[in-house]
Amino acid sequence: MRRVVWVLVLAAAAGGGGYLYLGMRPQEASATAGAEVPVRRGDLVEVASASGTVKPDVSVDVKPRASGEVTEVLVDEGDTVQAGQLLVTLDTVDLARNVRSAQNVLARAEAALAQAEASRAVARAERSDARARSRVRRQGVEMGLISEEEGRSAATSFAVADANVTLRGSQVDAARVEVESARLTVEEAERRLAEAQIRAPVAGTVLAVNVEKGSIVASGITAFAGGTTLLTIADLRDLRVFGDLDEAQVGQVREQQEVTIRVDAYPERSFAGTVRRVSPLGTEASSIVTFEVEVVVTDPEAGLLRSGMSADLDIVTARHPGALLVPLSTIHGDSGHRWVLLSGGVRRPVRTGATDGTDIVIVEGVKEGEGVSTAGPARPAGGESGFGGPAPPPPGGM
Repeated sequence: MRRVVWVLVLAAAAGGGGYLYLGMRPQEASATAGAEVPVRRGDLVEVASASGTVKPDVSVDVKPRASGEVTEVLVDEGDTVQAGQLLVTLDTVDLARNVRSAQNVLARAEAALAQAEASRAVARAERSDARARSRVRRQGVEMGLISEEEGRSAATSFAVADANVTLRGSQVDAARVEVESARLTVEEAERRLAEAQIRAPVAGTVLAVNVEKGSIVASGITAFAGGTTLLTIADLRDLRVFGDLDEAQVGQVREQQEVTIRVDAYPERSFAGTVRRVSPLGTEASSIVTFEVEVVVTDPEAGLLRSGMSADLDIVTARHPGALLVPLSTIHGDSGHRWVLLSGGVRRPVRTGATDGTDIVIVEGVKEGEGVSTAGPARPAGGESGFGGPAPPPPGGM
């Protein structure tokens, strides 16, 4: 009976070993099996990726120079406007009154100037007459026809007339200054009146209208808070994308490099652009340093884009035409070595180059047309590991 028990135990052990052995072979087989793809020759493009926002190069917040009540808004969001076009008007009652008051002051100053000039003309005539009488009296004194006292009196009258001309000339100069000051006041009042009509500073598209009829607005010059923003105008013909570039990629990005722009609004197409600027100063947020990159949208259909859209950028940093390529998933490696799996699961050491995240360049190790596998650990060729090490033991040791 004891012998029968041992036979059963040995049979069970042998069956279990066979089960383990047979159970491990499919796993090994699945590890070395995979889809086979040929080494092909093609073009590989290296890109640096970033995300950003579409913005116009020129965007202006329109603020009034004068404070007051909005009486009319002449544009809506989305309207295209030209430089100088009337956008908003403010109440002009007080401003027009100031213009009339300044004009009245100017008129009085001009009248005073005319009076001063007339007085100076009279003084000049009196001086001329006094000069002639003084000359005649002086000759009479010399001839003994009149007394010296009469001669002195005539000379004094001439001196007084001459001084009076000088006085009247000063009055004319002062009147002219008053006229000039009054004219400046009129110009200032008229400018204030004109500022009640807010016009477009640049040509573009109205992105936002922030006021309506009856709104009270503050001057952008005198208000402490910077004034009221009436509208926002942008030139959508010149769009930019401002993105954040990771510091690991910033060294590869240069001006004038090609950029592919993608937005969620148009998933079926992309837009072309070029790098215009890379910020020399990085910004740190959550221990991540990024650099701002500015991309000019050069696509002929850039008008489809809208300010504020989020965009994904692929910046072409290098091109490798006619390179040997394999899928990145076919490359294996350890301890600084890389290899691919050929037919039959044989390792082949390779030297690789650039990658675009999907394919990778093979610099040395395989030829065009050879098949490589996406399998896992390979069976070594000729009992070797492919890198000088011993071959691993066969599976199913039991």
